[in-house]
Amino acid sequence: LVTPRGVERGAVQVRNGRIAAIRRTAPKGAAVISARGAYVAPGFIDLHGWGEPEAVSQSAVRGGTTAFLTALGPEPPARLVRHVAERSRAARLPGAECLGVHLEGPFLNPVRGGVLRKSAMRRASVRELARLTQAARGRLRLMTLAPECPGGIAAIRWCRRRGVAVSLGHSDATFAEAARAAAAGAAAVTHIFNGMRPLHHRAPALVDAALTDPRLSAMVIADGVHVKAPALRLLFRAKRPDRVALVTDSVRGQQGSWRLRRRRGAFYAADGTLAGSDLTMIGAVRNAVRLGGASLEDAVRMASETPARLIGVSRARGTLAPGKRADLVVFDADYRVRFTIVGGRIVYQREKR
Repeated sequence: LVTPRGVERGAVQVRNGRIAAIRRTAPKGAAVISARGAYVAPGFIDLHGWGEPEAVSQSAVRGGTTAFLTALGPEPPARLVRHVAERSRAARLPGAECLGVHLEGPFLNPVRGGVLRKSAMRRASVRELARLTQAARGRLRLMTLAPECPGGIAAIRWCRRRGVAVSLGHSDATFAEAARAAAAGAAAVTHIFNGMRPLHHRAPALVDAALTDPRLSAMVIADGVHVKAPALRLLFRAKRPDRVALVTDSVRGQQGSWRLRRRRGAFYAADGTLAGSDLTMIGAVRNAVRLGGASLEDAVRMASETPARLIGVSRARGTLAPGKRADLVVFDADYRVRFTIVGGRIVYQREKR
């Protein structure tokens, strides 16, 4: 079992969709799901993935994801409000649970816009934020914005007062601008090293703040493409595991509408711009260990507990502990998912060969 205390042998007792107890052995008379020779960990929470929630829900469980945020990028105001409302409708999904919306925009800096729609990027507006949060019906969980753009700091303060986590990204911010954003309540940095000024020893910027400011957590796409192994190791040496969140930024569900091309484990636009990953959460955990040098328990924490804390759901999710939701992933030493369990229900089981 991968618990907050480390890796230990034992059994997880589940009752009524929640963890009833962590035990040395299964209780007599209980129905047993054998995980012999494998690890049992809290289900992974992906804060950054693209595609319709129904499709993501079904596919993400194969990689151990039990909950996720659905990402939306910059769009014209009326269309964005409509899409936020559509994505926020509470519906029972077949696999992983959608916890709400991650708005990656529209308050971004076109200079660092990547493949996102630059023509729809605009100055931050509290009035527009109010319309978006109303459309989200309390399910706007995470907002990525560029703090240096007009209205950015006011937007951070507005979101903080209403329980919406703010992450800094697609930004040309200097170190000082990033520090002001953290003081205003920003909690994280979106896909560190990507969509921001590169590390420069005489021109500190957002990436330096992400690495050194304890107020900021770093979300990282640990696919070996967006972030190579040396940079991943640098990140893990600079930040504790409770300040790093593994994400996929997977665009598999979006590739048709964005006309992307897959090569070497990632997706690219026609002009060669890196657009997103083909990563799964179990792949991110594997790479955190094998490429980044993290321990297994730290890698799992970065995929479960840290994301849960960032968006304010850690009371119910993110660790193996009595009273928490029975969202579990069972995987072997080769990082192959055997079972994914959501709310005590098996939603994915790998076929035996």
